[in-house]
Amino acid sequence: MRSKVGSIAAIAAAVMTTGAMLAPAAAAADDDVSVKYVCTTKHTETTAYAKCADLARFDRYRVKVTCIDTRGVQTSFFGPWRMGTSGDWSKRKCPGTQGGAVGVYKAGYQVELF
Repeated sequence: MRSKVGSIAAIAAAVMTTGAMLAPAAAAADDDVSVKYVCTTKHTETTAYAKCADLARFDRYRVKVTCIDTRGVQTSFFGPWRMGTSGDWSKRKCPGTQGGAVGVYKAGYQVELF
């Protein structure tokens, strides 16, 4: 019985020591994370746009448009990638918008940080 209790105590001590060593590193990593960019979206009845500012040179962004048809079916599409410092609008039109069968439900964006 003593060997089992001793083994369990040793394992518990090892786990606690390892956790104590990892905790400061995890806390430090959380402190370094800060999002400093700003993205703007807009849309018409058929097209969505997104533009981001204050991104780094190799970061990139694009518009994400959710389209809805007359049956209420929603589908998402993405516009072309734009580089972080370009300041250009990423634009995507909903397919099938002729005759008002499909329109923009909502506009959003996707950002990749490098």
